[in-house]
Amino acid sequence: MEYSTTGSPLRYTSMIDPNKELFDSSAPPPASAPPPAPQSASGSDYDDAREREIEGGSGDTLHLSVTDPKQIGEGRNAHTFYRIDVRQGQYSTDPIASVRRRYSDFQWLFQRLHAEKPGAIVPIIPHTQAVQISKRMSEELIEERRVYLEGFLRKVQVHPELEGAASLAAFFSPDAEVFEAAKKANPGNGADDTTGLEDTTPTEKAKESVKHFFVKVGIKAKVARGDKLVETSDGSRMEEVEQYLNTLDHHVKALSKATLYLVNVSKDTSTTMHELGQSLFGLQQTYGPASDAADDDDDADTSEQNLPTLKTISNVFASLSAINKVKHDDNHSKVGAPIHELEWSIKAARLAVKRRKTLQLTYTTYQQQIKNRETNVDKLTKLARVNTVQGSYDAQIVAAQKLLDGAKLSSDKALVELDEVTQRVIREMERFKKDVDQQLRNLYVSHASVQVDYSRQLDSEWNKLLPNGGGGGSGGSMSRQSSKGSGDPETLMI
Repeated sequence: MEYSTTGSPLRYTSMIDPNKELFDSSAPPPASAPPPAPQSASGSDYDDAREREIEGGSGDTLHLSVTDPKQIGEGRNAHTFYRIDVRQGQYSTDPIASVRRRYSDFQWLFQRLHAEKPGAIVPIIPHTQAVQISKRMSEELIEERRVYLEGFLRKVQVHPELEGAASLAAFFSPDAEVFEAAKKANPGNGADDTTGLEDTTPTEKAKESVKHFFVKVGIKAKVARGDKLVETSDGSRMEEVEQYLNTLDHHVKALSKATLYLVNVSKDTSTTMHELGQSLFGLQQTYGPASDAADDDDDADTSEQNLPTLKTISNVFASLSAINKVKHDDNHSKVGAPIHELEWSIKAARLAVKRRKTLQLTYTTYQQQIKNRETNVDKLTKLARVNTVQGSYDAQIVAAQKLLDGAKLSSDKALVELDEVTQRVIREMERFKKDVDQQLRNLYVSHASVQVDYSRQLDSEWNKLLPNGGGGGSGGSMSRQSSKGSGDPETLMI
C-alpha cells in the first residue's frame, strides 16, 4: 500500500519514554523483507565519500528527506518502511544515496546516539501510541510519523556534537547487511561496567558485574535518602544547568497552556460562528418560498432602518467561520507546533543531563568499590600478620589487590568519561539557551503576525453588517451588495 506525502495538521503526542527501551527486542521478525533500496550511483570511492559527508564532513550542503512510506506484511506483522533520500542541495533531483528504514530503526538510531555521544542533546522523536492495527497503519499516523522522522534526521544532520557517530554511518549504509550487523552488535544502550577486568575469566567477570550492580543499587538507595553522588570540579555549573532547566520547564509549561488556549480560541470561534450562521440561515428559510420574491421588499424595509437582512447576516457569519478556521490552522502551524517542539527540546536537554548523571553514578560506584576493596585488603593483611601459618593468606591478598587495582583503573576511566561528557553538556547548554531565546521570540512574533493578518479580514466581514461598511451613510445599498457579494448561502452554510 502506498501513501501520499501531503501535509497534515500536527497533533500533540507523547514522547519516547527515556526510562524504557526504545524498541521492542522481543517483537517478531518482519514477515517479509523490506522493499529494495532505490538504486543510486555506486563505487567504493564514491560510497566512502558519501558516508563521510553524511557523518558530518559537509552537512550544510546535504538535504535529507523522508518520503514514500510503504506497508510490508499483513495483520500484526504489518509495518511501514520509509524512503530516505540524501541530495546534494535541496533542489537536486538525483539523490546521492537512498535507503529504506522502518520506524523502529529510527528509534534504534536515537538510542545509539545517546550511547555513543552521552551528554548530547539528541532531538526527541515524538511518539504516538497506536495499539490497534487499523490506527497503527492509518494514513494519518504514517504521515505524521514521516514528518516527525524527517525533522529528527535534519536536526541530527546539523548537530555539531553528533558528528562522526558510528551509528549514523550504519544507518545510512545502503548495504542491508552492514546495518543489520550494527543493530545486532549494539542492540541496547547499556554500558559494560567490567572495565579493568579484561584478563579475568568470564565467570570472574560475571561475579564482578553482580557485585558492581549491588554496590550501585546501594548508592541509589543512599541518594534517595539524601546523599549526593561524587561530583567533579564542574559540579556547581551542572547544578546551575539543572536549576535552569527546572525553571525553564515550569515557565514553558505555563506559556504552552496559555498559548495553546489562544490558538484554539479561533477554532472554537469558528464552530460557534458556523452554528450561528446555520441558525440564521434556517430562520431566514422559514419565511417560506415567497421569501425570495419578497427580497426586494425586505431590502427596502431594512434600507429604511439601516439594517442588513438575515440572509446577509448568515452569509457574514459563514465567512467569519471560514476565516477563523483558516486562522486556527495557520496559528497552529506557526505557533502551536513550535511551542510543542520547544517542550520536546527541554525534554531532550533533560535527557542529556540524565545521561551525565548516569555516568556520575557509575563513577561514584567505582569510588565506593575502591573503599570496600581497600578495606578488604587491609583486613586480609592484618589476618596474615597474626596467622601462625606463613603465606596462608598470600593468594587471597593477591586476588583482592588485583580487584582493587581493577576498580581504580575503572574509576580513572569513568572519571575521564564523566569529565568529557560534562564538557559536552556545558557546550550543549550554551547553544540550547540561545536557541530557546530565539525560538520564543520567533514564536510570538509569528503569533502577532497571524493576529494582524486575520484581524483585517475579520474586520472587513464585520463591517458588512454596519451602515455603509462602518463609515456611515445609506445602509440599503450595503445590505443589497453584501447579500449578493457574500456568495450562495446554501453553499456557505453547508
